[in-house]
Amino acid sequence: MTAHAMTGRERLRAILRKQPVDRLCWTTLVDTNTLSLLPAELQGNGGIDFYRHLGCDVFLLNGWGLPHELRSPELRWGAGVTTGWRQEGARAFQEWKTPRGNLTAEYDRGHPVKYPVVSPEDVRLYRWMWEQARYVGHDDRPALDALDRIIGPDGVVTRFWGPSTIPRLLENDIGMENFYYLMADCPDDMESLIRVMHEQERDAFRLLAEGPWESVTLVENTSTYYISPDIYRRFNMPHQREFVEQMKAKGKTAILHMCGHVRTILDIIRETGCDGIHTLTPPPTGNTPWEAALDHLGEHTILFGCLDPSVFVSGPPADIPRTLDRLITPRLRASPFVLCPMADGIPVPRERFEIIARWMRENA
Repeated sequence: MTAHAMTGRERLRAILRKQPVDRLCWTTLVDTNTLSLLPAELQGNGGIDFYRHLGCDVFLLNGWGLPHELRSPELRWGAGVTTGWRQEGARAFQEWKTPRGNLTAEYDRGHPVKYPVVSPEDVRLYRWMWEQARYVGHDDRPALDALDRIIGPDGVVTRFWGPSTIPRLLENDIGMENFYYLMADCPDDMESLIRVMHEQERDAFRLLAEGPWESVTLVENTSTYYISPDIYRRFNMPHQREFVEQMKAKGKTAILHMCGHVRTILDIIRETGCDGIHTLTPPPTGNTPWEAALDHLGEHTILFGCLDPSVFVSGPPADIPRTLDRLITPRLRASPFVLCPMADGIPVPRERFEIIARWMRENA
């Protein structure tokens, strides 16, 4: 503990540097689904006015909800590759046109219903596209300065970027089922695609490491529900380790966003050397108790612990403080821990946030 009361910025900076803080830290995240439930005076600045009302610390993911975009690194396809969108009712279609063929994806209200890469021929075309692609940098200092001015002393911005190659293929480009079919049916082509994508990704990691932010959070959404331990050990973990090494070489805090089931791969995650995990989720939604992560990754691991949605979002409100009494142990208080009740993508009543705010005032 420190001798003076810290601002949110001081508190989060200390945690990102694994230094002592004055009290338990907490942050949250909302979008228009929750903001629309609030009175007008609490809807401003993309949620930051609400965070100030609650008294939480602001850990802003890029320019979340604000009109300031962090652009670097930007993926640019090579000459002859064009991309476009068209809308048909609730369905959106994305198309990549190339001299060697086209790829098409389809989305229903933002959710993929057809992935662009579905066949061995598509894998080879996509590899060619990545061979021609490159990541380019931008001067993000003006946008970051604008975000810092909005947040003021109440928190910090983290560069929130990703996913890296394997989760990108699984979530965006191929889909889980077809990914494993293609790994079995054309392993050489798939491994070649993975290798080429990661070669380009190294430049992205370099640009992230050279950026003006103090921390970078790699948005992996890692979960053994869709990344097998074998695929994680062979590909994903080494990619993450390279990310971590590049960030640390430039003095930045390297965090992995892993909001799924990761308990059985904690020992492999340790090999990344990451500074921390963002939105680590305990049962029943996730499967990783916060202290289990400390067991495997060490007492000085930065943990942004997601308060389980079955408690925070859908359980009886009276269960929230009882759950916090049980989960927030002396061991967690002694570690660089941040409590994270998250509410992106769903409407959550103001009452639930204020229950946590009250608990923090009385117990932090």
